[in-house]
Amino acid sequence: MSRPTVSKAKTSYPIYSATFSNSKPSYLVVGGGGGAGRHGVKNKITVFDFSSRSPAIESCAEIEASEDDSVQSLANLATRDGMILYAGINSSEDERLKDKNEHFRSFEIQFPKNTRRASNVQNEQTPQGKLSFLSKTSLFQPPAATNAKREGYQRIVRLSPPQRNASGPPNKRIGAIASSLAGDENEIVIFSATSNRPDNDKDIIQRISLNKGQEAEDIDILDEGKGAFHVAYALPGEVHVQSILYDFGKRKNLGKADTQRKVYSVPFPSLDNKNRPKIRSIRWLSSSHILLLVNKHNRSGVELWVLRLYEEGPGSIIMRKTLPRHAKAAVGMDVALLDADSDGACQAVVAISAIDISLTILTIDYHGQARDSLSHFHAFATYYDVHELQMTKVVFSPFFKPEVAPGKKPGPQYLRLASTSLGNSIDVETFELQPVSKKPKSRYILQSSSALALNRGASYMLVAVIICAIAFMLQGFIDPEGNLTRSIVPASLQNAASEIKAPGAVIHDARVAAQHNLGDSTAAKVSDRLLDLLDMHGREDLPAEERKAIVVHHDPEKDGVVSAEVHVGEEDVVKKHGEARKWEDLSHHEQKEWKETLAEAGMWAVGEGETVLKGIFFGQLGGLVGQVAQGVIG
Repeated sequence: MSRPTVSKAKTSYPIYSATFSNSKPSYLVVGGGGGAGRHGVKNKITVFDFSSRSPAIESCAEIEASEDDSVQSLANLATRDGMILYAGINSSEDERLKDKNEHFRSFEIQFPKNTRRASNVQNEQTPQGKLSFLSKTSLFQPPAATNAKREGYQRIVRLSPPQRNASGPPNKRIGAIASSLAGDENEIVIFSATSNRPDNDKDIIQRISLNKGQEAEDIDILDEGKGAFHVAYALPGEVHVQSILYDFGKRKNLGKADTQRKVYSVPFPSLDNKNRPKIRSIRWLSSSHILLLVNKHNRSGVELWVLRLYEEGPGSIIMRKTLPRHAKAAVGMDVALLDADSDGACQAVVAISAIDISLTILTIDYHGQARDSLSHFHAFATYYDVHELQMTKVVFSPFFKPEVAPGKKPGPQYLRLASTSLGNSIDVETFELQPVSKKPKSRYILQSSSALALNRGASYMLVAVIICAIAFMLQGFIDPEGNLTRSIVPASLQNAASEIKAPGAVIHDARVAAQHNLGDSTAAKVSDRLLDLLDMHGREDLPAEERKAIVVHHDPEKDGVVSAEVHVGEEDVVKKHGEARKWEDLSHHEQKEWKETLAEAGMWAVGEGETVLKGIFFGQLGGLVGQVAQGVIG
């Protein structure tokens, strides 16, 4: 696999937003500007065509979007010859103070007629398209506070995913916008994205008023089909999901207004409620998995969390990935979901931009609806010093399964990743995707050169093993006494081969060893936080005979170490630790002492509440033990 192609472009203004076209993923639209009252730096929207993969790309369309404020957010709908562009641009301050902030604006882009250009031709004039203004309107409710009117703006616009089948009829989409800097009056508005000017009354599906001081960090939308959507939005310490069932023909929301639920709350790491990690970005990986980009306190690192959702109740974090130390804090994230096979299995490509102006790219595989599980993260590449100044946006181009005539093979398939900066620069990486197999309708994945070489090496090794096996089978007919083999193969290899056990024998020995170890110790050592144990093992759907129990130890002679053991059942625990009492039976003082001990050991956080401790049996601090009652681990 060839190395990614890098193309760069420049604008005359700092860039704050970017979006790739859905119908022609080589077209990138960016927007930004100097805002109001900053002469010399205009507020513009610019279109670039990165299909040629040339080192330097010139714009093919541009427009001065506003004289009042810069372009803060962008999203688009595909049209036959171009796109409808949604943009977040404030009206003037005077208009905002009069409650006339027409922040939601739309533009029409027509792609250039001549899109075929030889990349090796120098000084060729770039074919020009057309970019024109369409409409402007207001979807937010006017804030009451003067400062909110002056500072508030449309920070986010997010649309539901475009049609996965590029040749099929366009799917009807919804959108969501979120306000920022509106003080205690920030809100999220969900609307029908079927018009270049959504009606403030008829096209509004739902309004979500945030609590005082809250502000949406990011939004993502999952399209379940037939008008069913799930809108996930992240606050700095919470994740919420709003379910939507919308009839586009009747322009009516058929879902219930109370379907919004908080699915996760970031726990506080200490009793003083400080140093809480903050969620920066959010993306759907599947209908039951959400990816969270999290910044640790005081720029001390970046993590990726996978949130598992359930039909009822809160979700749980089932996977964490810590980024390398150079990434002190993250600026943004985007995810590209590649095409899925018939079972729904697909690969997600993740890109994270950090404050050290680096780009980290990883992949994670979804195993399909039947298994409904994910692989671990796999590192693909890290790029340093991507721009001269701080990055502002990172976005993937959409990818659709290629459609070819029967009997023909599809050509090379590409995925593009664009990043923008305050230094007016654009960087686009173009990655070549690989089919999983040689089957005609095989899905595509992003694979590093080392992984591709490893797979090829494994294929060659498999062929070599098959050839050797056939050779040994033929030996029984040609050289039954093995004289030829002994004369060719060195004695050291012959002796080493004689020590190799059959796979069945290896498995048998491992099972015997495991049974022996289990007999020596009835409890498996566990060192994890209580909430994680409950999330991972507290399954009520398991039969009673398969449920096990956890015992918590406190040893003051070992610097107050708190540890946990997994036992085969409650009866085994009762025989050994019969003096334990339930959390509800402990005195207030004993509960306080246990909470402080568990928090210091990192096994429990105050933000998780006392609910997770109910049903757990505790002994006296200083040597006695506690246990989890039935049903904590299976």
